[in-house]
Amino acid sequence: MEPDQESTRHLQTVRQSSIFRWALALQWFGLAVFVLAVGLALFTDLHRTVGGITTIAVLGMLALLSLVPARFILTVQLMNPKPKTEQPTPPGDQQPR
Repeated sequence: MEPDQESTRHLQTVRQSSIFRWALALQWFGLAVFVLAVGLALFTDLHRTVGGITTIAVLGMLALLSLVPARFILTVQLMNPKPKTEQPTPPGDQQPR
């Protein structure tokens, strides 16, 4: 099999996995919350009160805490050379040499 076809097939397999979909949704959630935090800081008077600053900081922290692991999961899933469906054989099932 050609390497291009194999890598394309691997990419399609990874994209269909549930962990990839969860990480992708987590990434978009983090991006939306980050935009919300920046929007609240720039376009409202929320940054003038202590409670408002706390709200903006918590939203920003929540955004970063969801973006970083999501990007890590997506990167690791795409760089993994073999599919997760392959299970190693248990030590007792190996053929004697």
